[in-house]
Amino acid sequence: MTSTLRIAFFICAVGLTSVQAADDPAWKAAKESYDYAPAMKKAAANFKGTPGVFVHLGDSITYANQNTAWARGGQGQSAEEKAFLQWSHAGKRNDSDGWWLASVDVPSGRSHTAASGVRADQFLQGGKGGLPALAEIIKKYNPQLALYMLGTNDISANRPVAQYSADVEKAVDALLANGTVVIVSTLPPYRGKAKQVDEYNTALRELAKKKQFPLLDLHAEMKARAGDDFEKAYLSNDGVHLSFQPANGPATEENLKKSGYLLRCFLAVHKGMEVKSKVFAAK
Repeated sequence: MTSTLRIAFFICAVGLTSVQAADDPAWKAAKESYDYAPAMKKAAANFKGTPGVFVHLGDSITYANQNTAWARGGQGQSAEEKAFLQWSHAGKRNDSDGWWLASVDVPSGRSHTAASGVRADQFLQGGKGGLPALAEIIKKYNPQLALYMLGTNDISANRPVAQYSADVEKAVDALLANGTVVIVSTLPPYRGKAKQVDEYNTALRELAKKKQFPLLDLHAEMKARAGDDFEKAYLSNDGVHLSFQPANGPATEENLKKSGYLLRCFLAVHKGMEVKSKVFAAK
């Protein structure tokens, strides 16, 4: 389905107050209440590397093959989506292809940029399943753009919100210092942990506003599409990982309401397109 056929926006009450971006009907929920472009242009000015390298940093939700399936070989992509995926080296299957780096299997339950069971503090330090420290990942792949989503395992470990948020901020600062523009994603639902998810996501929204980086509000987008049934629609039977049929599209409104992994990848593509237009193309 082309972007022009996707239904009109609807604002979801998630604590953000801005209106939708008029140029991309992919978004259903309220977006940032601030303009992240000035701060991100300042950070991006320090980038020295290959344009378009877009890494995906996270835990098993990011590592799951289905998480990047639509970007790596999805159906029904528009010309604009295909152009962005080409720019971001999708399909190259090398160190420039962050979609592949996140999904390819290496020993001990991880990929090159994501690991099963990893917490935000562990991601900074490295070691989980042999995953390198964040600083080493940044140095090796030198991304122009990064999508960060960690926190589900921090909730499982009952980590205080303040500690978690401080670790996310350290990761953001490390990426920005490299000239990497970082997109932080809110957490998806976690069955039986709604209160903790809301607390963590509130902290992420506050941190995004404080640091002026782009926020992909996955949780709000899921709720905007499926309402009170969003846990049923977007979680697999284990209540933690996302639903995945059909993970590689096409990205119709019907499919985006029932596949958590398809929705997440589709939104990652569109947030990347937005950042490219507002930050990189505008330099």
